[in-house]
Amino acid sequence: MKKHICWLLIVLLLLAGCTGKTETKEEKVVEAPVEGQNIGLYQAEQGETVIDALPGFDAPVEQKEEPAATELPAAPEQTAEPAKVSGYDAFVRTLSAAVIDGKGNRNLSPISVYLAVAMAAEGARGETQAEMLALLGEKSIEDLRLSVARMMLALRANDRTGELLLANSIWLGQQDATVSFQQAYLDVLAQSYDAQAEAVPFGDAAAAERIAAWIREKTKDKIEISEDALKFDTQTLAVLINTIYLKDVWRTPFDQDYTEQGAFQSPAGEMQVKYMCRTDVASTIVRGEGYLRYAMALSEVGRMVFVLPDEGVSLESLLGSPEKLGELLHGGTEHDAEVNVKLPKFTFQDRTDLEEILQQLGVQICFTADADFSAMTDAPAYVSRVLQESRIGVDENGVEAAAYTMMAVAKNAAFPTEHEKVDFHLTRPFLYAIESRDGTVLFVGTVTAPDKA
Repeated sequence: MKKHICWLLIVLLLLAGCTGKTETKEEKVVEAPVEGQNIGLYQAEQGETVIDALPGFDAPVEQKEEPAATELPAAPEQTAEPAKVSGYDAFVRTLSAAVIDGKGNRNLSPISVYLAVAMAAEGARGETQAEMLALLGEKSIEDLRLSVARMMLALRANDRTGELLLANSIWLGQQDATVSFQQAYLDVLAQSYDAQAEAVPFGDAAAAERIAAWIREKTKDKIEISEDALKFDTQTLAVLINTIYLKDVWRTPFDQDYTEQGAFQSPAGEMQVKYMCRTDVASTIVRGEGYLRYAMALSEVGRMVFVLPDEGVSLESLLGSPEKLGELLHGGTEHDAEVNVKLPKFTFQDRTDLEEILQQLGVQICFTADADFSAMTDAPAYVSRVLQESRIGVDENGVEAAAYTMMAVAKNAAFPTEHEKVDFHLTRPFLYAIESRDGTVLFVGTVTAPDKA
């Protein structure tokens, strides 16, 4: 009897537990993203955690302390490295060291070059792709795709004070009906790169006009596109383009009433410029070997870092290698300080033709007849042109910068045939023959003593 009672109690307890409230996780079924939708954004919208949102590379830094009402707030140097996409930091140092030499006004957008090369790498195979991946700092195309998805998700801002806009596109030649493009490649660009695809008739002025209009739209009409930048012939198969537009205000703006004129020592001699002036209290400055570094926070996008060579030290001597550039941007020792800032206003446009630079950095096969872009198209293809044009402006309110990077892919048929160069000087005894059209030998002989002059 006791056993029966015990079993009855156990059953009742189990039944009570089943009717109580318990937390259960509802299993989600995530539908596949539609064509053209960014895979990173799609997963984030669905509540997935496969791709986490990362802070920008130059995330704004918090003030060390709230200054008194009469003091200007500080914009201290960031003490901890922000999270970065794997391999990108090394790419920035390598590319920038090859482009920025300190000899003149230069402006480069490494992220724009990175994304343009990444889109080309998606269409490449074999050693062609391997060289691109090595430069981008990734071991596989899958790793690159994940890195790009993180970038496209993280590097975006659009509010009242700051904008950071990235856009990608591929323009497909429609002048040759015999050429086809791989749909899987176009799908990857749409999903992971949020890249739009359009068909244009290369060799026609209308193609350049449509591409230029797209660039101007995505860069807020801030770049004057060079006359020769978008000239394409009928051999062009596709053009890959990335654009970036950035506009933000200083977290601590400069008062225009304190802007003053002063001398600037340029390589060509002394010149008069307008300096923006302010004092940041309770701030942080970095001292390194031969330089000072100071960062000024922007309201939304991140910060702007400035490196000032010591008196008597040339900027050129501090540059020249990825290691030196890395030291300038991330080395040195922090010091608490009150920083009196004098920053000249500047605005300029720059252009960098990147074919030779990329080849020097190890990306070579894609520029030759041995290039393999079979993941992009069934036609034999190679990279014919790579260039970037950019513009930057800095004033009392903040900074505005824009850039586009263009990679043109053309038919291999455009390559001139290389011939061996041989000297053929009949200055000694020789054999000769006379043959008919079908190769029949009609005469044969030798010459050991030609006629005298």
